[in-house]
Amino acid sequence: METKSHMTVADLIHVTRNELQKSRYTEFSMQGVERTWRNLEEYLRVKGINIFNREIGMSFLEDRYHYSANPKSTANEDRLRAIHLLTDFQAHERAFIRRQSKQTEFAEPFQTVFRDFMDFRKLSGISKRTLESYAIYLERFSEYLLNHSVNHISEIDVPHIHGFIQATAATHRTATVYCTSGVLRVLFRFLYEQRLHPKNLALLVPSVKCSKKSKVPSAYSQEEIRNLLSVVDRGNPKGKRDYALLLIAIRLGLRASDICGLTFENLKWESNTIELRQEKTGAMLVLPLFNDVGEALIDYIKYGRPPVQDREIFLRMSAPIGRMSYPTLHSIVTHYLNKAGVPIPAGKKHGPHSLRHSLASALLHNNTPMPVISEILGHTDTESTSVYLKIDILNLRDYALDVPPLQVISMGGVVV
Repeated sequence: METKSHMTVADLIHVTRNELQKSRYTEFSMQGVERTWRNLEEYLRVKGINIFNREIGMSFLEDRYHYSANPKSTANEDRLRAIHLLTDFQAHERAFIRRQSKQTEFAEPFQTVFRDFMDFRKLSGISKRTLESYAIYLERFSEYLLNHSVNHISEIDVPHIHGFIQATAATHRTATVYCTSGVLRVLFRFLYEQRLHPKNLALLVPSVKCSKKSKVPSAYSQEEIRNLLSVVDRGNPKGKRDYALLLIAIRLGLRASDICGLTFENLKWESNTIELRQEKTGAMLVLPLFNDVGEALIDYIKYGRPPVQDREIFLRMSAPIGRMSYPTLHSIVTHYLNKAGVPIPAGKKHGPHSLRHSLASALLHNNTPMPVISEILGHTDTESTSVYLKIDILNLRDYALDVPPLQVISMGGVVV
């Protein structure tokens, strides 16, 4: 493919801008890019340079913004992105969207072994999301070991394990401590089997109890749910999208992963059902496509969804257009709860899963049998659903009757 290496910087900026507009970059997203490009053109004009390449772009960032002194600042990352957009189009005639992703950094003495362990677990077939969790826990563990003068895998011993678990418990929730201890067991089993450590420390990792039944799910009342939906402005594309996905979470109780992954193939208009394979369990789920949900989807698809060929229904509204992420969905729910003035006490969940809990609560109030609720929520058994009974028990306190005082009658000196 012929490159654009001999194109003037003005022409390169022009064609790259057109490409970004085709990719539906928003005016807001373009503002910072355009500002950097204007400064780049001025810089090159003063220098008497009429061409562009990556080296020139990095020299511009260094001379104009002292980039190397603070490369991680938000402003400098945005400026670097503007340069990358030009170099990408120059080389490939395409503007790539570069997403900043955090690289896991294990402490140096343990880096090779921990990466080998991660590769081993990847080959065993665990999911990408689980691997990401492994990386977080092991990064913390490697940092802890280094801070406690452990410089080799063979030096790890029981006091280090217990100390790390205690340190984690002091700053994180019980669920995090539970997951951390589980990852350590798998790690130490690997180290022992690979003869990288003389002891099987997996047997000495403390047991941490974390029962789902000990937690009370966060649920909102039906009045609070109505208030949440009422504050969504459905007069614009974003509002149409948000209303449709909120309604799906509220009326059908889908998990965030399944809402984000929902495709047009999942909508069975002829049978008025939504049929999908759940991301968490892999099990098929068939739910009714209620009229209000269907109408909200049609309104969004026809008048709010960007006209792109993506399979997923719910997309980001700003460039780069693409599948919505779980954190975005969480932010949307939180935003409308706050906008509706719904109180969110400390410790109460306020993401899409709380809407799933709220549906379970409403079904319980309507005396829906537990097996039916399990089927609606996509649980494989009623054991998983039984935790929602706690919602009803707590709500029943609001309707508890006052106990009348006992009447004390004396009969022959005996109080009855």
